[in-house]
Amino acid sequence: MIRRVMRKRGILAVVGLIFVIWSNPQVLPIRKSSWMPRYGEPGPPTSRDTAVSPLPSNLTIHLLPHSHVDAGWNLSLDEYYEAAVRKVLRRATIQLWMGRGRRFVWGDVAFLDKWLDEEGDSMNGQLKGEQRQMTWRQLLQEEIERGQWEIVGGGYVSADEGLTTWWAHNMVLDVGHRALSRQLNTTTRVAWQIDNFGHFNTVAHLLSNSGYHAQFVGRMAYRDLYGFASKGRLQFLWQSREHQGARPLLTHFLAEHYASPSPDFDLDYRESCNVDLLLEQLQRVARRHVRQYPAHGHVLVLIGDDFRFVKARRAFDCMDRLIAASSSHPQWRDVTLQYSTASEYLQATGLLQTQKNLYRFGGDMYPYQDKPVEQFWSGILGSRPYLKWLVRDCELTVKHAEALVALSRAKGPHILDGEWTQMEEHLEFARKQLAIGHHHDSITGTCTNEVFADYAQRLQVASRVALRVAHVAVQIYAGYSDHMPQIIDRIRDAYEPEAVVADACSPATWDVADGMRGSLKAGANKTTLLVSNAALLAAQSHVVRLRGLPYNAAIADGMGNPVKIQAQQAIDGSFNAMFVAEDVPALGMRSYMVGTTEQYPQAQPLNAQLTTTSPAFSPHASLRKGRTQVLLRSKRNGVVEVLANGRTVRVQLREYFANPFVQSSGAYVMHSFGLMYAVVFGIFGAALCAGWLLAAVSGPRILRTLRIPRVISVGTLGATLIGCAQGVAAVYYAAQVASAELLNAWTRGQSMLLLFAPVSAVAFVQGGMLRWGMRATTGAAVGALAGTALALLLGQSWQSRALTPHMLRFQVEHGNVCDKAYALASEFAALEMQLCADTPHMLHMATTLRAPSDRELVMRVSHGWSRTLHLFDGTVERRRKSGWWIPVPGAFYPAPQMVRLGSLTVHARQPVGAASVQQGALDLLVHRNMSANDFRGLQKPLADSHAARPAFLLDLRPNPPSPVLDNLRFNAPPLAFALPHTTENLQRNAAYSPAAASLPALDLVGIRSCNTSQGLVIDARLLALHSTRVAASSLLPGVKSAMRIDNWLMRSCSLPTEHNKTDVVNLKPGEQALFRLLISS
Repeated sequence: MIRRVMRKRGILAVVGLIFVIWSNPQVLPIRKSSWMPRYGEPGPPTSRDTAVSPLPSNLTIHLLPHSHVDAGWNLSLDEYYEAAVRKVLRRATIQLWMGRGRRFVWGDVAFLDKWLDEEGDSMNGQLKGEQRQMTWRQLLQEEIERGQWEIVGGGYVSADEGLTTWWAHNMVLDVGHRALSRQLNTTTRVAWQIDNFGHFNTVAHLLSNSGYHAQFVGRMAYRDLYGFASKGRLQFLWQSREHQGARPLLTHFLAEHYASPSPDFDLDYRESCNVDLLLEQLQRVARRHVRQYPAHGHVLVLIGDDFRFVKARRAFDCMDRLIAASSSHPQWRDVTLQYSTASEYLQATGLLQTQKNLYRFGGDMYPYQDKPVEQFWSGILGSRPYLKWLVRDCELTVKHAEALVALSRAKGPHILDGEWTQMEEHLEFARKQLAIGHHHDSITGTCTNEVFADYAQRLQVASRVALRVAHVAVQIYAGYSDHMPQIIDRIRDAYEPEAVVADACSPATWDVADGMRGSLKAGANKTTLLVSNAALLAAQSHVVRLRGLPYNAAIADGMGNPVKIQAQQAIDGSFNAMFVAEDVPALGMRSYMVGTTEQYPQAQPLNAQLTTTSPAFSPHASLRKGRTQVLLRSKRNGVVEVLANGRTVRVQLREYFANPFVQSSGAYVMHSFGLMYAVVFGIFGAALCAGWLLAAVSGPRILRTLRIPRVISVGTLGATLIGCAQGVAAVYYAAQVASAELLNAWTRGQSMLLLFAPVSAVAFVQGGMLRWGMRATTGAAVGALAGTALALLLGQSWQSRALTPHMLRFQVEHGNVCDKAYALASEFAALEMQLCADTPHMLHMATTLRAPSDRELVMRVSHGWSRTLHLFDGTVERRRKSGWWIPVPGAFYPAPQMVRLGSLTVHARQPVGAASVQQGALDLLVHRNMSANDFRGLQKPLADSHAARPAFLLDLRPNPPSPVLDNLRFNAPPLAFALPHTTENLQRNAAYSPAAASLPALDLVGIRSCNTSQGLVIDARLLALHSTRVAASSLLPGVKSAMRIDNWLMRSCSLPTEHNKTDVVNLKPGEQALFRLLISS
């Protein structure tokens, strides 16, 4: 009987294996077309290579030499520059000069800009004769004009496509093109996104409308890659189906990694050039690639890799020999081998001229999964959250500063043009550092701790510089124009680096632009506080926070009336205060005065307006501002019920356990937890089957010996149901009850007796008491397997655990401006909820936390039954639906600014990952800390123990009328500036705005100014969230003429021409355009 059972199980195992192989032809080499790429090829010839027909006639193989350089990864930007990049730039330039037929492609402007700043005007000193006197800039410009050296990409860095906002995408392109124009008087129309971790139609839409002809991309999920390649669609037209007026963009997808075809081509590390071997490998590469693209007879082969061509002479000499040998080789009679740049290759294919038969694609290439067994690169959405917050904080500051510079210049150019140029140079420096912060190895957190510190320092310096520039601009804007040269000189002080405080957990202080302490002591003169709303085309109110005030400080509006203040005494005896700046006008500012109670007798002292704090911690809390009241009720497992406007929203901190011994997660990959549990369930199932089998074979005799009664006989169906219930119970126990240490031990084969013995004993007693035979035992085993599978698929929320099993207890603070509830969730996490008077319909939620080792922390917000996400990146809302069949890591998507789930609307203060793994539940990935490596190139694990403070805004309204417009306001917060208060400006207006009217449906995506012979020219890039038609003169006063430009790049300033002149700003929903305004002097 045992033999029959084992034979049946063996047959089932073989059938299961055949099914797996049959259902995964894109993963396993069986049934795979011979031209399909395999990982690690080319290697020795295989039957897949020899069994195909020869190469088609009249084939051209294009060799494209390139060096991929990251602006920070395992080393910092400066370290990479000194170790490799400078050598590559020098040596590649010399080698191209020595061979007119050679080609080279460069895709990173940041390194090129740094090199030309340092050495561009130095003599090369390496060529012979008079050419030795030529500068590096002259050599490079000559090679670009000859078509030997092509600069691709155009952005200052290759920014991450998912976590970067729409404004930042535009800014990165602008800065890169301005650097190319300044350094080399050149540009590019070919994008180069070969190392980004997934691709989005938003970027294709931006590129196509910025004058680009084509782009090269390199990463999509392996299953999608199989679908594209098997149909010859790796060259296609990418036309976003979600953006208004999207234009198609010719897209070339790399069939394999951007590295050379094999290690034999890597001549930075190989000294020999085996011509016959390399030609054979090129033929095999061409044979695989030719059918994956349209039938134009051209194959592109990249030669290079990360930081290659340090040995440029050896590499180019070898490629010269290959090209020369191919012309006389008998097997290359109908095949041409040649150098090409990206543009030359595209021209040769003819696809730039004729695109009728190309496949059109409108979606995204995300999530990125490079290998089977759920290797999703979703970890980048939560890695290094402090760096993500720092990038967004710097972005808001730079965005406001550039608006203030342009608007102050338009209002009154009281200083010399050279001083405006200095301010613009300082601001461009800040933009460059911010662009580096958006690099795909920075904002994603895929860098070492040392590089993380370098990125953070760059962003902190950029924020300080931008704030100083904004401070100068706001003084000009408000009419404080005395001693401007001296004030501008103070901007240089902001360049001094400070220590990176990665553990900074205080609330975001971007609304405190200048230090107040020292100028507001008792008896000091009044100080004017200007609250600027220069970055938004709509009026808004905002909470302004001040620090270091004396006890008798008072704040009055522009008319001298005291305003309500909420104060709190600091440890050093000074006071922190906040008040609401009401209705700050569009593109304008509102003034307040900060003085003392002696100067404003009607004002109460700060110690009379203190925040009141509840004496004890309670599981319940009440927050109230205006007509909005929020009740907080704490439940078990750290659940907080938020009751407001007749509905209940649940908030909870949860954690995923990442097992470092089974498919370890790292900076990139957030592994599926199914495999870890599968190991445990395999042991559990084996123990069950052993107990049941023993009960079926020798159960009666053993039960009689042990005097255990046989209760009832259960049939096969009953046994199957019991087994199914036990499978579900096993999943719940492993996922929710067993400790992480115990799971670690079981997956390593330790402490097995603690699992195997009790489960086998229970199964034996169970099977014996219920009189199970072989059929019932088999049914129970099948039921246990089915129950386990169903629980893993349908109970995805079980894969994460509550961060605390207890109820949270709140300490509540009440004040004139904000009410706040604070609770300690665990020893490494705290939860804070705040309701403020400026936005009483929004609940501010923040968590200050550190992730323990091998944990991934999420904030879960639950309401309703929807599982469809709506993600907003600054242009449109993307609709993404999750399903029970999608593994947990594959369900996470980037949420740069806002995410909606049913009637839930959450605005993010920093980019995060968002998923819905349960009906009506929104999971926000807020922190990760890994002790193991996922081996995706980063040399060290993601050991991130730094504290972070992810913050969100929960819309309390069941159906917000315009969540997108609300998000625009939250991403353009006002800034507050302290200025000296003198008698000549006592009677200044309390509020000022250059805009004729508030335009809430328009977003200011970029603004820049420059002087021309006829007056000041301002470029304003506008995006319409709703249909908008307004007069151009309503944007700024003194507009003489306006021109609409559909190429969105802010590369250079010029006068408006008769062509495309317009008097109105007329935009459809989701449409963007660049408007060039001539301002009368």
